[in-house]
Amino acid sequence: MAEGICVIGGGMMGMGILRGFAGHGIPLSLITRDPSAPKPGLPEGTRLLAGFEGEAPALLIESVPEDMAVKRDVLARAEAAWGGKTLIASNTSVLPLQEIADGLAYPESFLGLHYMHPADRWAYVEMIAAVQTDPAALEAVAALLARAGKTALRLMKPIPGALINRLQHAMAREAYHLMAEGVADAATIDLVVRRMLAPRMSVTGLIEQKDLSGLVTHAASQGGLNRHLHNGDTAQPFLVALPARGETGADSGLGFYDWRNTDPTAFREFAAGYVTRILAIVEEAEAERPGLAPAPRKH
Repeated sequence: MAEGICVIGGGMMGMGILRGFAGHGIPLSLITRDPSAPKPGLPEGTRLLAGFEGEAPALLIESVPEDMAVKRDVLARAEAAWGGKTLIASNTSVLPLQEIADGLAYPESFLGLHYMHPADRWAYVEMIAAVQTDPAALEAVAALLARAGKTALRLMKPIPGALINRLQHAMAREAYHLMAEGVADAATIDLVVRRMLAPRMSVTGLIEQKDLSGLVTHAASQGGLNRHLHNGDTAQPFLVALPARGETGADSGLGFYDWRNTDPTAFREFAAGYVTRILAIVEEAEAERPGLAPAPRKH
């Protein structure tokens, strides 16, 4: 029986995925263009491969750039080498998962497995089934995640953006609209999210909080406010212009913020460290919820 987990794509996300499985007795491998090049952050004992070679792993996780042609080429080569012997998961959250599945020779062995950055710090991973995905494949992947201390968030339909990114992008769309309209700047919006929305949501979520504050007011607010929210279907021009000018974010020195006098790597470590500390507090709150929290309902 195949065993182990192989990741293709040695970028920030791919490395994080590998680190999330490290230390749990699971053989790990990484497919990379240049196995001899330094791989900062690579878990000790990870086998480096130049291609789809050797025995098929139990699970292959694709984490290459969000380009449909690139992903299709990678998955076609994976199926040619290991098809029918390994489960294949794509880390995409933007490209249409069902369209990817429809082009595969073994779609029953394919699913979406979307991580949020930093991939090794979160206890939850989105697991998305395509129409053809074998339920046994989902159970097998959920079991592998559980061995590494992670829980699969099961999505019943393959939709672009899955769950996490759809929620993030909905908020970001409104934030960028407010910036473009001159209502608030990036620093003010981030302050509101960090110091007001995030702390409350970390305890009562988005929807449970509305029960606590009352649905009469909330329903009226939705009815009055929704028509004023931005519903454009394209990115804000100022956002598109940033990477077009080479201002691609922290590593380039400029993005929404000026990073030229800041060490982005050190800041990422600072942020990840505090996320870990915050998660420990959230887990304490989760442990105290039983007996106090309401029961879920289906609508």
